[in-house]
Amino acid sequence: MIFMKEGKGPSSPPRILIWVTLVTLLVVVALTLQLHKKAPPPAIPIEVHGPTIGYEHATVHVVLFEEPKCVNCEKFNDLIFPKLKQEYIDTNKVKYTLVPLSFIHGSMPAAVALLCVYNENPLYPNAPLFFEYLDYMYEQKPDEHADWATLPTLLSFAKGTSPAINPKQLATCIEKETYRVRIEKNNAYARKLMGGVIGTPALYVNGIPVQDLSYSAIKGLIDHELEKEKNK
Repeated sequence: MIFMKEGKGPSSPPRILIWVTLVTLLVVVALTLQLHKKAPPPAIPIEVHGPTIGYEHATVHVVLFEEPKCVNCEKFNDLIFPKLKQEYIDTNKVKYTLVPLSFIHGSMPAAVALLCVYNENPLYPNAPLFFEYLDYMYEQKPDEHADWATLPTLLSFAKGTSPAINPKQLATCIEKETYRVRIEKNNAYARKLMGGVIGTPALYVNGIPVQDLSYSAIKGLIDHELEKEKNK
């Protein structure tokens, strides 16, 4: 008579077979997921001119399209941009360009005001001041549906941003809509780039559209592009 302890003897082969089968299935699933993992979309040639900070000759160019009344743009500015600035812009790893748009009702004066601040001295555009003004605008603006982009409000935002902004010059620039045509051209370019419908914030890393705007996804793509450029 044969006595068998639990887990040994004739019962072992079936258990081993079960474990082998499970491990095999896990390997197959992992390989399948890896094969079907979405690759980054192809890069799109992007030619933009606008407020740019970071290292001028950086091999990685990050381009952001934003709308001054856009709630998600405000969130991006609050949660994502400071991390990008600290890790990549201030360390000269990337150059960062922001393209202001206007497609939400009543936002044109705010978009124009941003470029007025940037081009206060057209010979020496001031990108850092532009970003300071935009940051203050997002901090202070009411709901996107409120009609806040008025001359008095935009001037008060400028006063709260920096004494470097000339209020009289800014008022004249806003009233004359000096950069309206530039904003409209930005809109047309963004619409073409995005397949006919503008959505903001829209971020591109070396022309690759970033579909997941979490910081980890953006960081992953930037690091990938930096490594690729390093290995050229």
